[in-house]
Amino acid sequence: MKHLYIKFFLIILVIVSCSKDSDEGYSQTNTQSNVQTSTNTNTGTSTSASTGTSTSASTGTSTSASTGTSTIGTSTGSSSSQGDTFDRGSILSNYSDNIIIPRYNTFKSSMDNLKNSIETFVSNPNSENYDTFQNNWIDSYKKWQYVEVFNINKAEEIMYGLKMNTYPVGKERIDNNIQEGKTDLTNPNDWAAQGFPALDYMLHGIAQTKDEIIELYNTDAKYGNYLTTLSSTMNENTIQVVDDWTTYKDVFNSSFDNSATSAFNMMVNDFVFYFEKGLRTNKIGIPAGRFSNDPLPDRIEAYYYSKNSFGNLSKTLALEARKGFEELFLGQNSNGTEGASYKSYLDYLETDIGSSVQTKLILAKDAIESLDDNFLTQIAENNIAMLLAFDALQTIVVNLKTDMLSNFNIAVDYTDADGD
Repeated sequence: MKHLYIKFFLIILVIVSCSKDSDEGYSQTNTQSNVQTSTNTNTGTSTSASTGTSTSASTGTSTSASTGTSTIGTSTGSSSSQGDTFDRGSILSNYSDNIIIPRYNTFKSSMDNLKNSIETFVSNPNSENYDTFQNNWIDSYKKWQYVEVFNINKAEEIMYGLKMNTYPVGKERIDNNIQEGKTDLTNPNDWAAQGFPALDYMLHGIAQTKDEIIELYNTDAKYGNYLTTLSSTMNENTIQVVDDWTTYKDVFNSSFDNSATSAFNMMVNDFVFYFEKGLRTNKIGIPAGRFSNDPLPDRIEAYYYSKNSFGNLSKTLALEARKGFEELFLGQNSNGTEGASYKSYLDYLETDIGSSVQTKLILAKDAIESLDDNFLTQIAENNIAMLLAFDALQTIVVNLKTDMLSNFNIAVDYTDADGD
């Protein structure tokens, strides 16, 4: 009997021990499962539901709910250190209220002045009216650099950017349009025959000197007619885009979910695309020959203004574009007051990407400012400096296109053949 009691006692001990091991094993398995479920891998996979909820981050957990808030992990920290929420909608509100709409209104005012000066010059082509027209062209072209990035909604729908600033200008197309008396420029083949580059040609390219150009307007009404068509087309397109923001603003501000069609995601992509293509590539890279066997100096912005020695504007436009981009990145209005921005979002995620971009933008400014005021002279005499300015901009592209988009868990929505 004694041995029997001992056996029963041993059996009970074994059962208790197994039960304890089983509980511990379940606990460990469940914990690992939860970690795997709540932490994304570095594949950048994201999930977005109709409620606006999204899971994102390269190594942490991220949720964007219908309240406009988003919890995002970073590439350098765990999800537990990023457990709060960020209001992505606040960026859209700051951008629309304090940057986008004010910039468009300022641009429209400059376009009104330009249109009036063109009408005055066409009705009475003389030196004084020519100078006023040219000054307003320069002013509007500089202000254009601050709105070109906003290729969204109506601007995208009507191809606003392509109609306002496609260069190099289509010289032969313009000459043909002038002779035909063409007034409808909706054909895509006419994108390079309108906008600011076309005004550059009409101001500085149809003849070699100011007096010769004025004489053409005085002796052949076809030039004035086409100039009027250019002015009317640019203003009509601008009015469409500016007016659209009065109704689109509320839609824009509330479209903050993490999806390919949300305003937030599209705006971020437009932001990166503009810097990479509109600024880095078009203003510096292509003219410097970064994508060709030789430099292509005729591809600079405001080409005829420099070519025929009226003045130099290409460098100024590049600097204005960089400044407008920087202010948008920092969420700054025209007075320098900062609000919610891509930079503040990155800071919230506890990355150094925002600070790195900010520093590199200053270095890019220095690189561009070191260039000759005349890009044609710079390319001809020391093209290496142009390529160095390109390199300074390129380092920022990597931060934006790879690092920032990854931290925001946003996929690139455009393709290119640059190998970036």
